[in-house]
Amino acid sequence: MKNFLLIHGSWHGAWCWFKIWPRLEAAGHRVMVPDLPGRGRAPAFAPFVSLERMVRALEAQLPADQKTTVVVHSRYGIVASMLAERAPERIERIIYLASFMLPNGKRVLDYVPDRGAALTGHVQVNRRAMWDWLDPNMYREALYADCSADDIALARTLLVREPVRPALTTLKLSADRYGTVPRAYIRLTEDKAVSIALQDRLLGETEVERVESLRASHSAYFSKPDELTRTILKLAGN
Repeated sequence: MKNFLLIHGSWHGAWCWFKIWPRLEAAGHRVMVPDLPGRGRAPAFAPFVSLERMVRALEAQLPADQKTTVVVHSRYGIVASMLAERAPERIERIIYLASFMLPNGKRVLDYVPDRGAALTGHVQVNRRAMWDWLDPNMYREALYADCSADDIALARTLLVREPVRPALTTLKLSADRYGTVPRAYIRLTEDKAVSIALQDRLLGETEVERVESLRASHSAYFSKPDELTRTILKLAGN
């Protein structure tokens, strides 16, 4: 049995893993699926949501008696990386799913706009309230191109504004802490939110042990849950 911690991406919450969670549990594993601060059951005022606050919230979820495999989607690869820097002895592996796996000294803002992404030009940023928000007219094209109408309808009722401070924060990662945690990456070849060009750029900047690819758009946890679960378990194997 493994411990899995599933970390959602921007605008989403724990709910987005609703198909992956039971599949991992059915395979005999323990699964933790928290809301990051400012989402769902963890409400918070956006200007007060920092990257550090997110990392502390997830650190509290990590069990002390067994290492955890972290699976992280999209923007919040930065949270998983900083969590590994903070508690490398408690993390077995990070699996980045079309995710911002950034090197030391970089921030999300350094990688946007992503010229190959449908998000470009469609994300509103409120600098006063410190949140960003994707134009609802772009949900299907950017996030859910191969997802069912039911899944898209669910998402429309649950997506929220995203606290912007974490994306402005420069990562501080060290070779003797973050660098000791094994890393794997799942490329989503049809992704229109984090383009395949950007995914490959990130893979060129940070070494990983294992790479797999799925022919899926950004929300493979909706459109291809069985394939994604099998890929996660394959990458999580020792």
